[in-house]
Amino acid sequence: MNKKGNIMAIIWMIGILFFVLIGALAVAFGGMVIRWTFDEAVPELSGLGMVGSTNLTEISEYTLSPVNTFVQSFQWMTGLLYVLALLGCVGMSFAFRFTGNKWLIGLFIACMLMLIIASIFISNIYQDFYQDGGDVGTALHEQAMISWLILYSPLVMCIIGFICGIIMFTGEGQEEFV
Repeated sequence: MNKKGNIMAIIWMIGILFFVLIGALAVAFGGMVIRWTFDEAVPELSGLGMVGSTNLTEISEYTLSPVNTFVQSFQWMTGLLYVLALLGCVGMSFAFRFTGNKWLIGLFIACMLMLIIASIFISNIYQDFYQDGGDVGTALHEQAMISWLILYSPLVMCIIGFICGIIMFTGEGQEEFV
């Protein structure tokens, strides 16, 4: 009986959930830095005026304003992408449903426990920056959706893991003793 594919399916699912969490953390901090940079640079660059025969204020209106609008809305797009990635993992559990064997429940629970411990660690690190009274904390407070998802990632990962486990291990599968 070849169980290697079943083990790899669980490892892939937990790995994807872990990388979604790490990616959300990186995007939250990266988006914060980019947004802060645009908040400081766009007003300065849009007020340059005339240089020679070129009106740099008009050029910045056509170039920087659309990019700044995209950057300002980036925080909501990252939160939406995070939720879609979590829903994709739930959908992936439907794909692994028919290959899930009952003896893999222990491996799945152990991997989910490691993921939840990692999400607690990441959530605590993010909370330290989030509760900071400086510019970093203020900028992270502006990213409401992704901040909530990262701060409550242990709960979110527990719920997603519970749903994925139910889907993977309660469906029709390779029944060994039927």
